Amino acid sequence: MCDCRCRVHTQLLHSLSDDFVTALVAGDVRDCSLALSVSAWLGGEVKRGIELASYAADSAHGNCDGGCARLAKIWHAQLLTRIRDLKAGARVLDGMGVPADVPDGDGVSAALMVCRAELALASGDVGGAVAKAGVGVGLAEQAGVHVLLPNLHVILAVGAVRQSDMTAGLEYARLLGDDALIGRTVYVRGQCAWATAQAFEADNGAAGISHLVERLIIDDRLNRELLVAQPSAAAWLVRVARGMGEEGLALKCVERADMLARGSWGFRTLHAAALHAEGLFENNPDKLRAASDLHLDRWAAASASEDQAKIWSAQRMGRDRAVEQLKNAAAAYEEVGAARDLARVASKLRDLGVRSGRVMRPMRRNGHTIGFLTDTEFAVANLVSQGLTNVQVGRQLYISTHTVAFHLKKIFRKLEVSSRVELACAWVNLTSDQLALPGISKQRTMALTAST
Repeated sequence: MCDCRCRVHTQLLHSLSDDFVTALVAGDVRDCSLALSVSAWLGGEVKRGIELASYAADSAHGNCDGGCARLAKIWHAQLLTRIRDLKAGARVLDGMGVPADVPDGDGVSAALMVCRAELALASGDVGGAVAKAGVGVGLAEQAGVHVLLPNLHVILAVGAVRQSDMTAGLEYARLLGDDALIGRTVYVRGQCAWATAQAFEADNGAAGISHLVERLIIDDRLNRELLVAQPSAAAWLVRVARGMGEEGLALKCVERADMLARGSWGFRTLHAAALHAEGLFENNPDKLRAASDLHLDRWAAASASEDQAKIWSAQRMGRDRAVEQLKNAAAAYEEVGAARDLARVASKLRDLGVRSGRVMRPMRRNGHTIGFLTDTEFAVANLVSQGLTNVQVGRQLYISTHTVAFHLKKIFRKLEVSSRVELACAWVNLTSDQLALPGISKQRTMALTAST
């Protein structure tokens, strides 16, 4: 019987030495069920990882007690969330009876908030996930549990990209880079690299992330850790690798996703992810439709529908099917608050001669001062105020530079400004009550906005 509070609990939440991580990944920490669960999960043993987490969380049977048992419950809920058994994950958290937003000395509240933020993102509540992750950053910093910051920065980066908030996305990507340099990302390195790659790809295309994509596919440990935790990652990697002209890398990712799914029979999320990656690589609309139906993650299901539509739209008689799938994807993206993805789908529908009528504000704003801007005008003003050129704004919103210029003229008139600089200054004032990025001080956020 080990002193779990002293060893595993302290290591996972505070010190996380290289020696401990090496032993953890290798499965050498054998006197604690929680440590064995983490080791099994990182090794791609999904079922065993979940079973050991459940065992460790039960103080009557597991050999973890005190703070370690509470941490095991959070870890158990986190694994259930990642396989998208969201109701079971929520039940585990609700059964703990621990206030998630109350600071504590050992960082359990911060760990609980990490899990609640992951649960919100997996449930399709992007705004809620970002808000919870911001609270989690504060709790982690108060408790000195800096090892949890990469998990929170991943959620914040992915959330920002989906909301088309590139200032936030790039800042959290840079924070993830800092986490890596400091050595905080030792057991979530795959997810950290993936979130960083998404932010940089959204900002400037895939050209600058080829090294990240290659590592995420080639490196066994990074790839396995990422694919078991993120249902949409395999298809994203295949899509980007093919866009880079790296068919061999794309195929390798398909093979890895398939191998993981075969080794985790009965876990629907992993099988959906593998089928999605395979259908995308083979340009097989039937497999993509099956993946969309199988996905438990609504964003991932929408992505599969969008991929299916691309194949149909390239076929002579496939226009109507493409429109159907794009409309399905648009509805799902709208439900989960993915403004950037919705804009991309709306652009594809326009190319097929269909006006979807769906445009979202890229960031939620409660003030009425700028309510007279249309959603598209709001999106343009928000991006221009971040320092983006018309070309960059068009790329983010999937509209032409001429359309950006057209909306910009109307924005200038409505806000009574005459230049982009004046717009940026006015935008700071109009949105200053909600300007601060979650987990980053308002002063630093305003400095970032002014400098872009």
